[in-house]
Formats: sequence, structure tokens, C-alpha cells
Amino acid sequence: MPAPARLFAIPEPETNRVRFRLSFPAPDPDTPIRCAAAVLETGDGHTLDLGLLCAPTAFTWSQDYERDLVVHTYTDGLTETRLVAARLRWDDATIAPQPEGLKAQETPTPTAILTLAETEPLVLAAEVQVRGLAAGQAVRLDGGAGQIHTMRGADGPDQKATWMLGYPKPGEYVVSLVLLDEEGYRLTELERAVVTVAEPVAAPLILQATAEEAVVGLPEVETAAEPWLPYRYFRPAWAWARTYTAPGGSTVSRSLATGTYLAVDAETLVGGQVWYRTLGRDWIPASSVILVTPSNLRGVELAGGTPPPPPPPPSPPPRRGVVTVDVLNVRARPGVAPDNPPIDRLTRNTEVGIYEETLVGGDRWYRIGEARWVFAAYVRILSGSPPPPPPAPRRGVVVAETLNVRARPGVSPDNPPIDRLLRGTEVILYEETTVAGAVWYRIGTNRWVHGDWIRVLAAAAVAAAAIPAATELPVGWVAARAVNVRARPGATADNPVIGEVYRNQALPILETRTLGSEIWYRIGADRWVFGQWIRVARFKPRPAAIGSSQRWVGVSLRDQTAVAYEGDRPVYAAMIASGLPNTPTVQGIFRTWLRVASGKMSGGSPGYGYYYLEGVTWTCYFYAGYALHTAYWHDAFGNPRSHGCVNLSPYDAWWIFQWSAPGGPNSPMVYVFSS
Repeated sequence: MPAPARLFAIPEPETNRVRFRLSFPAPDPDTPIRCAAAVLETGDGHTLDLGLLCAPTAFTWSQDYERDLVVHTYTDGLTETRLVAARLRWDDATIAPQPEGLKAQETPTPTAILTLAETEPLVLAAEVQVRGLAAGQAVRLDGGAGQIHTMRGADGPDQKATWMLGYPKPGEYVVSLVLLDEEGYRLTELERAVVTVAEPVAAPLILQATAEEAVVGLPEVETAAEPWLPYRYFRPAWAWARTYTAPGGSTVSRSLATGTYLAVDAETLVGGQVWYRTLGRDWIPASSVILVTPSNLRGVELAGGTPPPPPPPPSPPPRRGVVTVDVLNVRARPGVAPDNPPIDRLTRNTEVGIYEETLVGGDRWYRIGEARWVFAAYVRILSGSPPPPPPAPRRGVVVAETLNVRARPGVSPDNPPIDRLLRGTEVILYEETTVAGAVWYRIGTNRWVHGDWIRVLAAAAVAAAAIPAATELPVGWVAARAVNVRARPGATADNPVIGEVYRNQALPILETRTLGSEIWYRIGADRWVFGQWIRVARFKPRPAAIGSSQRWVGVSLRDQTAVAYEGDRPVYAAMIASGLPNTPTVQGIFRTWLRVASGKMSGGSPGYGYYYLEGVTWTCYFYAGYALHTAYWHDAFGNPRSHGCVNLSPYDAWWIFQWSAPGGPNSPMVYVFSS
């Protein structure tokens, strides 16, 4: 069986130092990744631990076919005998040094011509003509994104072939044509081309434009956001919703296909209608869009790491107002309608926080709480200092056998149960309100329960039941809507549910236990969860190709998690969403080639996997069009979801982007693996 690599010992002139270098044969796309511990015996009694050594994959071989391992100084003098005695022990292989002359031996070099032509969006035709190919040689075409094609000399010295290269997304790709020897090692590069694969352009919907309405002196209100979320986002409320060249105008700029997500960078009011300006500098009425709420998922800063990025400045407090009429109705949504009756009443001089405003039928409404809206004409805005922050959320436990959860407070035919909780379930009480004389608690986004069936826990009980903070690996996250908590592993009648943990909640993984074919994790004292819905970030040894002081991110496709490292020290862990089966995330070790704070991504074609995404933030491209980046359009982290990129929540992408910045324009390195 041939060795998995060739080892070369290269003496440095006029010194006792020797550079040990490894050369890898070109792998096929389905070749399993060899990744194992490696040690180098230098032949003078020293053994050097090289750590985890990973061979390149089909995706990375063109840039990583040769690698320097270490430079060793022979303090007692350098002799040929010592070099011959050197050995690399890697997994189950023992590799002796090759003569340096092997790399430069005379070999016949064929002539080759590479021609590339775009045949359709995201598809190139690569025509290759080769003359004079020796019987033991091969020509390898790497089209980028793991597309490998080979001509073998055994099939004749003169060959011609046309291969179609399909790309999962737009971007810059390197297409190379390399000559291989009989064992698959690189001899020379015959041709290289850098191609830009353009995004498909959707055919616009042609409309008859009328004369543009004059809009002069429009007030624009810049949107405010946290540093990691610089924009508000929306999607069209229906297919082919239109944008316009000016707010309130009638000249169409674009027609938006399904799969379009746009970012708001300003808004204005024209004729009683709110208009949003996109990053494309065109405008769309607010009535034509659905605002998108990005995920609030956050990773875990691990103990012993360097300090995180500087904390962002505090968000401006909500405006305050005071009621100016004797009685002011509160409704679950803005507007007066038979199916939107008053749910509460406020009296004159009541102070309220104003979190949001909108227009309904030309009237302005203020949101003063979760599903609590009031008519703005009867609220006077106050100036001065904001009130003190609200107290920390309380915790409670369900005391009914079954308790309905509703999307808003109150019982009515248009507010049916959306979930049910069992006795003993613990909940967080974020907000309370009164409807028809009954107390209701908000236990999550659009999740309300009747207060008569909730026992509020005392502070001591809360402390005893609390899950400890996750600060060390392994760390887990909930990748389902909710997961039951039990006192011990196993879902049996004598081991009832004693609580729940919720989507995106971070959990310490204190112990792992296997029960039959099931994995259970202990997350606190006598608190266990079924592992099927938990995604766990674990420690991964640093590959030898990554320096001991470099910043790098290990991405586990199996666990759907990522861990940021400084050398061998993990400093941050996060849950991700990687590529779907038809658009998998590329595996291997990569160096970031482009950092983009905000940009646009698009691909596919309308009706065929189309996506057009404005304002994609905190992007680190690590291979062609593959990147670590924010995904604001979904909250499905913990499961494959993307077209190949590594999706992160807005906060996690921002954290990694800021943390890796001191490493320079090629930081972080990215190690994507499946095991």
C-alpha cells in the first residue's frame, strides 16, 4: 500500500537546520479525510509532536498540496545518516524521507489549452485539450467548489474533453489544470484561470410607468439598531411586490421574486403612508412588506478566553409618554375593529413606554408593551430621563394538569390554543397584563398563559431550580421549540417532566449517559434532557496546519456547532446552520480570503432555489463563495439550512468578525469537519 504522503528533508545551506516538508497526492472528491496525530522522529534521538495532521481534501488540495511541517536544528551536527533515519509516524503509516531530487526530476510535460465559457447562470463549460500526455501521467482539472475531472495518459497522449462546471452560488473561483505523476503527486500547473461566476438576473416585470409624482423635502428617519444588527429587514408580502424610484411615486424600480430579503436603511412618511428605503436606494411602501425578526440566539463566551469585543453602547431607551384623556383603550393590535376589542384601559396621567409606532388608516398608534397598542393622539411624549430598567423576569411553575398557551392574552374564538404545558413545567414570566379581570403572563414571544394556573416561584426556589451558566466546553443548545427536563435519564412514567428548556437556550453539558440507543445530557443537579434535540460544541484539537497562536474557527457539520480558538484555547462557542444535502458545506482547512462587514448575496433563479439577500453582515469568505456570515432570515440554527455557507446568528457572526479582526485580513482560519 503506498504511503499517504511524501516526506522531504531539505537542509538549509551552511546551517545544521533541516526543513521537513510533506507533499500530498491529489485526492478524489469521495476520498475520506485522513486526520490523525503525527510525530516526527528526526534521526538524532528527538521526537517532535506535530499534533493533529490533516490531509487536504479535494476542495483544498490545489492550494494545500505541499506543507512545511517543522524546522529542526541538529545540535550535534547534520549527517546524511541522521536524515535517512528520520521518520514521520502518522496514524498507521510510517513515512521515510524521499530524495529531494525526486521533486525536480525531469519529466515530459504535455501542452494544454483550457477554454471556459458561460453557458447559463452559475454554469461554465470547460474545454480541455492536451497533447503529449505520458502513459503514467494524468491531468487534473479543479473547477472550484470540489469539482474534479481527470484525464489519464493510459487513454492516449492526445485527448480533448468538455466538462460542465456548476456552481452553488456566485463568487470568484479558481479553475486550475495540473499535471500529476503516476502516484497522483503534482508535477506542474499547466493552466490557471480566475473566473467570476455572476449571479442570475431575474427577468423584471415590465409595467407601464406613469409620470413621477413630485416629492420634495422628505424627512428621512435613519433606523437605529445594535452594532451586530445595523439594519431592519423585510421580505415582500406577496410575489412580485414592487419597489419604486421615490417614496410615494409610481415609477417601478424592481419587482421582487419570492426569496427576496431587503434591508431598511431609512424610512419616511408620504401621504400618511410609511415608506422604507432599501440598500438598493429604491423605496417600498410598508404595507407591501413583512418585517423580519432576526434570531436572538447568542453563543457562549468560554472561561479562560481573552476578553470579548468591547460591549456595544447601550441602546437608547424607549420614548416615554403620558395619557391625556380620562380613559384610553388598550388593544392587542393597532386599529379599531370589531375583532380587536379593548383588552385594558389606562387612566389620565398614566405613564407608558413607547416601543414602536405605526399607521393604520392614516392614524398613528403606539405599542406600549407586548400586544398592547394605544391611539397616539391621546398620548403626549415626555422629555427627560427614562425610568429605571424593569426588574428581572420572574419564574413560575404550572399547577394545572394541562395549561393552554395562546398567542395573546385572553380567551376568544380568534385566539385558540397554540400549545399546551403539563403540570410542573417551569416558565419564565416576562410580562403580565389583565384581561377581563384575569391576570395573564407572557412566557415567550406570542406565548401567553392564564395566571390562575401559574405559581410564581420564590427567589430561593428559583435559585435552587436554576440551570448553571455554560462557561466551558462541552456546551449545548436547544435545537427544538422546547425540550422536556427530567430528574434522571429516560422517559418513563416514574420519571415525569419537571420543566422545559427552550429553543436557542444555552446549556452546560455536565455529564453524558447512554440509555439503550438514546443519549441523555445532564444540565444541572437532577436535571436531564434527551440529546436528540441538543446540539453540542466540543473541543477539537488544533490541526498542525494552523499555527499555535493563530485565531481559527472549528466548524462541526455533525454537531452543527462552531468553536473559536486562539491557538489551542477555545474562547467562544456557537450553534450554526450549515449546507443542505444538495448544497453541502465544503470541508477542509482554509484561510479567510475576504472580510466584508455588509454585502449582498444571491443565487438560483426564480422558482429554482432563488435567493436575493441584502445587508448580509459580518462575512468571512474562506473558500470561493463559502463564508461564515449572519443569517437574519431564519431561526433554524442547529440544522442544515444554507446553500453551503456557515450561517450564524447576527450576534455570533458579529462576535467572531470582531474577535478575529486583530488576526488581519486573512483571519480567522476555518477548519470544517464532519466527525
